[in-house]
This record gives sequence, structure tokens and C-alpha cells, in this order.
Amino acid sequence: MRVSCRWEGLAAVLAEPNAADMIRDYVEELSPLRDVIPVNPDWPRLAALEAEGIYKLWACRVDGTLAGFVSFFVMPHHNYAGTLLACDAGHFLAPAFRDRGRIGYRMWRSAEAALRELGVRCIMAHDNAMRPLMPFFLALDFEPRGTLFWKVL
Repeated sequence: MRVSCRWEGLAAVLAEPNAADMIRDYVEELSPLRDVIPVNPDWPRLAALEAEGIYKLWACRVDGTLAGFVSFFVMPHHNYAGTLLACDAGHFLAPAFRDRGRIGYRMWRSAEAALRELGVRCIMAHDNAMRPLMPFFLALDFEPRGTLFWKVL
């Protein structure tokens, strides 16, 4: 089993044969709003943010097949000017690749190293109540710093 992770362009990832299935699975499993607000990704906006260097997609492949991704918004934080922050914009590892060879762990660790190379000083990642990952993030040395609340209006 060959695992490789790297920055990839959004258009290239969306062109993958299994990308539509992965996006559907991601929404069905993890979207807390899927039952009240229709899912409608703004791909042109993400592509524009990618062109500005703000949106970045870390893709993970197993034997050449897209297995998962972590996406980030990378920019200076408004309270820490000059300090680059990466905010988790969504992450997913397809069920077929979970609990196999620590692929998810390797995906996140390699993303962390790649972000460090870009000059990022802090990563904000989110857990999801639909599929809690607290032990996973603790194993990656993340520290819980708050709770995210949602309210549908």
C-alpha cells in the first residue's frame, strides 16, 4: 500500500473519478445542516480563493486513488497580523481507508509539515459532533481550545 499526500488543485481533485462519491459521503456523514439547508458548494469562489493562495487542498492518495483530503483557509489572523494561520475548511477520509495503516494520521501529519513549510504558525482544526474525533486530534498534539456552536435561523 503506497500512501502519498500533497497539495493538489481543486479542479484536479474534483476531476477524480471518485470525487463526487467522496463529496456525497462527506455531506451525508458529516454535514450538520444537511437536513435543513441544501448543500451547494461554491466551487467558483473556492477556485478564486485558491488562485489568491488562501484556499489550499491537501489530498491523500492510496495507490493513486483519492482516499481523503484536508482543506484549509490560510491567511493572517485578524488579531495576530503577520502570523499565518491555517483554518480547517473541511476534512474527510473515505470509509474504505479508515483504520488501515494510520492513513488519516499520516494525512494530517504530512499536512502539518507542509503548512509549516508555508510559514503557518497555528492550525485551527474542528471536530464534528456527527463523528467525534477528539482522541484523534489529541494524538496529533492538538489542544482543545473551545467549542463550536451552531444555530439554524
